[in-house]
Amino acid sequence: MAGAVPAKAQDCVEQVDLTFTFWGSASEKNDIENAIRTFNESHPCITVTGQHIPNTGYVEKITSMLASNTAPDVAYLSQDQAFGWAAEGRLLDLTPYLGDTPEDTYLKNSIYRVEGRLMGTGLATGVMLIYYNKDVFDAAGVEYPPANAAEAWTWDEFVENAKLLTKDRNGNTAADSDFDPNSIDTFGVAMPAGFSGWYPYVVSNGGRMANEDGTELTLNSPEAVEALQAYQDLIYKHHVTPTPTQTGTLPAADILMQSRKVAMSMDGHWRITDFNDTRMNWGIGVLPMFDEPYTPLISTPKVIFASTEHPDEAFEFYQYVSNPEQVGLFKSGLWAPLELEYFETEDGLAKWLTSEDAEYPPEAMDAIVNYSLNYTGEQLPTYQLRNIGQIMNDAVIPAISKMLDGTVSAQEAMDEAVANAAPLMQGRW
Repeated sequence: MAGAVPAKAQDCVEQVDLTFTFWGSASEKNDIENAIRTFNESHPCITVTGQHIPNTGYVEKITSMLASNTAPDVAYLSQDQAFGWAAEGRLLDLTPYLGDTPEDTYLKNSIYRVEGRLMGTGLATGVMLIYYNKDVFDAAGVEYPPANAAEAWTWDEFVENAKLLTKDRNGNTAADSDFDPNSIDTFGVAMPAGFSGWYPYVVSNGGRMANEDGTELTLNSPEAVEALQAYQDLIYKHHVTPTPTQTGTLPAADILMQSRKVAMSMDGHWRITDFNDTRMNWGIGVLPMFDEPYTPLISTPKVIFASTEHPDEAFEFYQYVSNPEQVGLFKSGLWAPLELEYFETEDGLAKWLTSEDAEYPPEAMDAIVNYSLNYTGEQLPTYQLRNIGQIMNDAVIPAISKMLDGTVSAQEAMDEAVANAAPLMQGRW
């Protein structure tokens, strides 16, 4: 209510205490703690106590809290735990709060359902992008990566441009006949080895992780293998990206780009904060495509535990901690919002992206907003498949590692992954 005066603590019918567990870097921890403080100041009848837990060991800590009946009220959770615990009834069904059609309010891929129950939404959102050093592009005479997905580079265009940006110590590019792949000074692109690095191209080429009911891994389909072989070829055929061994000895991509040792890097929206800390002349673009433009919408599940004694107050904080008007991480470039209004209206965009103190490059309206709204396809299988953690750890990741090491072809790697995953597939949530 406009003009309403906050209640004084002594006027509260009940003083509610909530616990909120989260992980994150030092800067993220600082922003979240600021949000908790402002929430407590504006809600004198509710006191939220934040508990920052390092990502390493987070699962073990929350599991221990559950076992001792001291589960938090609100928490970040990885998808490996969140979906299983939701199926067991450990997490609150948020349908009474978010309604039957939260897709009318939120980006559809940020909403998580488990066996007919609404587990909730993500913490925030982010998409995969191309980051690039404009000065390196200018020196090579290569046009910048498109920011509009409708104009995305084809995979072949991407490869040709990456060759022009890759140079050996004699100044030859990877497109030159005299190029020395054993003496590379600048790589055209740094590609992540993880799931969010290679899976977008599988989808872009018409491939999928699993069949319709989630009982068979399908990464050995022709569409998936073609995209994965192209990914491997960047290393061993075209020599435009470092080998895994080289990557393990090199600094992070933002440092490599700043020193002009890498021209482009594929990474998530959340890396904008890191690039903002450099003095580099950088920009962002959309991923290259095979058949159609695609980027995954990535998030961290944010949940309320069913054991909370104060679900209404917990939900009030649940909403607050993902509000761009209350948390600085949206303007700094670490997070993008969940709600459609922040993507589709001028007033909403002004709360994070177009604010005077926001830290986004000018391409962000296309490369983040339009990309998130129109090119994220179906929800990632990591939010759909049962037993996804074991499937990845025991079948997919070992096969991808062999492929990226160059010891096997993409077809051989994926045939092995499919065989190893067969006894692990348990369908979809």
